Amino acid sequence: MRLSIRLAALAAALLSATSALAAPSGDRLEKVVILSRHGVRAAMSTPERLGEASARPWPRFDVPPGHLTVRGGRMVTLMGDYYRQLYAAEGLLKAGDCGAAYYWANVTQRTIATGEAYAKGLIPTCANTVHTVGEGKDDPMFEPVKAGVVSPDKALAKAAVAGRAGGDLTAWSASHRQEVEQLDAFLMQCGKGPCPPAPGKRRALDAKPGFVDGEDLVSLSGPEAFASGVTESLLMAWADGGDFAGLGWKGVDEDALTRTFFLHQAEFDLRLRTPYVAQALAGNITGRILDSLDGGSAPIGPSDAKVVVIAGHDGTLATVGGLLRLEWTLPGYQPNQIQPGAALVFERWLRADGVRVIRTRFTGQSLSQLRAATPLTLAAPPWLPRCSSLAAAPPRPPSTVRSRACAR
Repeated sequence: MRLSIRLAALAAALLSATSALAAPSGDRLEKVVILSRHGVRAAMSTPERLGEASARPWPRFDVPPGHLTVRGGRMVTLMGDYYRQLYAAEGLLKAGDCGAAYYWANVTQRTIATGEAYAKGLIPTCANTVHTVGEGKDDPMFEPVKAGVVSPDKALAKAAVAGRAGGDLTAWSASHRQEVEQLDAFLMQCGKGPCPPAPGKRRALDAKPGFVDGEDLVSLSGPEAFASGVTESLLMAWADGGDFAGLGWKGVDEDALTRTFFLHQAEFDLRLRTPYVAQALAGNITGRILDSLDGGSAPIGPSDAKVVVIAGHDGTLATVGGLLRLEWTLPGYQPNQIQPGAALVFERWLRADGVRVIRTRFTGQSLSQLRAATPLTLAAPPWLPRCSSLAAAPPRPPSTVRSRACAR
């Protein structure tokens, strides 16, 4: 089944991490759905493979490639503890209420471990189960195409992506030449890119833009796709406390990292937030989230759960954000970037006038908070809204947020 969502009706407010505490007097929080990316994981490639793309060796992780790190688990638990403080203050969560929270995760180790880490912080006195569809299966919420619940037209998806790039991926990529050279200088550790030839090294400068055939709905090649994997590994190693300076790296700081994220976000935006692609990949999970909020036919977990935590991937949040036309900017990151442990949070409120509304916000730890594994409190939340540029619009009643789900 493919879900049809009337996107023009969703003008949900993007609220600050502390704005729920400043809700109008008499408003009551009824339910929360937290759609989170997994926490800090090991790079998907080995340090040796990553070293082929840089002049200096890479920090090593304490777990196999792609797994949630020990430190990453601790930081997710800090996020869970923050949500506990936030929603206990609103009267939604009470100590010892083990049925108040429900956890669902995709089938990877890092997402299941992320759900478990959330549970330790959100309701620490309870032994909560993290639910999944089971190892070796494709979850329709996260992989609707592979699970066979949607059958998008791959040719149309490519055409939609190409259209957003002006019909010419080569020209689109060429417009990022300055950022490609900056990344080359960072990875090859020269003063200014493009750096001198480096035999045996893989470089963004050499990657050719285009489409790549594969099992994904749309896959891209080129400097942006090359940079996407490498800079995500930079982010994970930084957040995990990796000692870049001890390995001979120079100039690795928050400002430099923020600049390197540009190409990754350009690739993510084009490949995943294009409307046709976002509709195909996120229609199912978005419909389930809305069912959970407004009493629809296919909620995630029991209807009386106060908080539903969904542990997914950055692509999950990117496609949902693209589908719902949600935009966010956090200090230290590129627009719409999704750091480990970040989440789209959907809150259902009963206003004092008797109208139910859905309020939406994006929450995540700053680069400094990740690097230092900073404890989070209501006074020191995951991010400071005064530093962010937010799209804001009035919250909307659930009945105007969605249309009926229908098969196509």
